[in-house]
Amino acid sequence: MASFTLPADPPVAIDRHRDYADAFAALIASARQTLWLAEDDFRIADLGSRTVCEALWTFFVHGGELKLAAWRTGYLASDAPRFIQLRDRFGHRMQLLRVAEDCGLAAQGLAIADAQHYLQRHHPDWPHGKLGSDAATVALLQQQFDDLWANAQPESAWNRLYI
Repeated sequence: MASFTLPADPPVAIDRHRDYADAFAALIASARQTLWLAEDDFRIADLGSRTVCEALWTFFVHGGELKLAAWRTGYLASDAPRFIQLRDRFGHRMQLLRVAEDCGLAAQGLAIADAQHYLQRHHPDWPHGKLGSDAATVALLQQQFDDLWANAQPESAWNRLYI
């Protein structure tokens, strides 16, 4: 198992699924104020795992704010109950949107913590990516996230029906 620490400059290359999930967990654990997350469906990042959800709990308890964009909602809606419990408890600290499939933007993984650290993946089905802390790359990824956010919309699948 790889161990990831931040800041990561120069960036650390990632090529395996488990390493990508571990780097994602390290990035989440490093966040103090803001998290911007974008993924195809967050399965590859293991967003519903105990480790990530415990780090998110700590993040939210200390006042952190999350923006999350996904192209597909099935994993979070039905296979990530820990994350949905966090949404139920800390929904006021989260903005969850779905990116339209026809918006012209390719599904890729990107995560930014506190506008200082990033995790980037270039293809929805492959874990090849980088974990880093380079300010210029963070700024570029923030622009990409802003483009995604502008093409995203609320998603009802993430809301529980209380009947």
